[in-house]
Amino acid sequence: MNQTVQVKTENKIFPYLKFGLLAGLVIFLYFPELRFVIHEWFDDYQYSHGFLIPLVSGYLIWRKREDLRTSPVLPDMKGLFVLSTGILLLVIGYAAYEPFVRRYSLIITIMGLIYFLLGKQISRILLFPVGYLIFMIPMPYIFFRSMAIHLRPINTKVTCAVSKFLGIPVIQDGATLYLPNATLQVIDWCTGIQSIIAVSALSVLYANLTQRSIISKIILVVLAIPLAIMGNIFRLILNVSLAYLYGERVLSGVIHNFQGMINFLCTLFLLFIVGNIINKIEMKLISKKT
Repeated sequence: MNQTVQVKTENKIFPYLKFGLLAGLVIFLYFPELRFVIHEWFDDYQYSHGFLIPLVSGYLIWRKREDLRTSPVLPDMKGLFVLSTGILLLVIGYAAYEPFVRRYSLIITIMGLIYFLLGKQISRILLFPVGYLIFMIPMPYIFFRSMAIHLRPINTKVTCAVSKFLGIPVIQDGATLYLPNATLQVIDWCTGIQSIIAVSALSVLYANLTQRSIISKIILVVLAIPLAIMGNIFRLILNVSLAYLYGERVLSGVIHNFQGMINFLCTLFLLFIVGNIINKIEMKLISKKT
């Protein structure tokens, strides 16, 4: 009897050992890309949240430990197609000198490895924790630039309109705001891109942990972007007010960074409020149906 249990245990553990070995090879294969991503986390503060993403992913996997323990390990040859697709994208990325294709292919490669060696059921369980790793990869600059171009006029116009409503004499010229004692320019870094990236990652996590249905999760994630934009506009209005009262000197150094932190925390607070409202609405709808 003990011998039978031991054989079953070995049969259960062996695929995971094989998976660990191949996962090590994948890390070695992607090491140049991973090294660049980690350098980006150090060098660019808007991606500093990348250090937390693998930890969050690990926590999400840990929460699924019971499901993983009871799920059968059934290797599936279909996973080989997904794994091959990831490796192929890596090769194409090198051939086309496209680093972002190489980095994003890592997620597909990991999922293919799980699907191929551990089976369809386990890959479904790990789909979200592994897919969440996409937030650790810096997005292409062209995407960042495109978003900033569209956000600058929105931020500038709304900030100017609200500032005038508050009684602050301000004139807008493009992305520049002129005060009697100061001039403020809304550059790309002032458009709230940093907040949108970090808040998007947090909103996806928060929605997955707190929302019941897929629809409510999607609604919360979609609303996170306008909430981040609103938070950044609030920060710009605060900057205009402080510059009008105390001059441009208050907008530099520690004070400016502190304002960015306030913006981020306010956006998170709004996100949590909206999440609770969506939950209450969903509960009322469920109670009416029953």
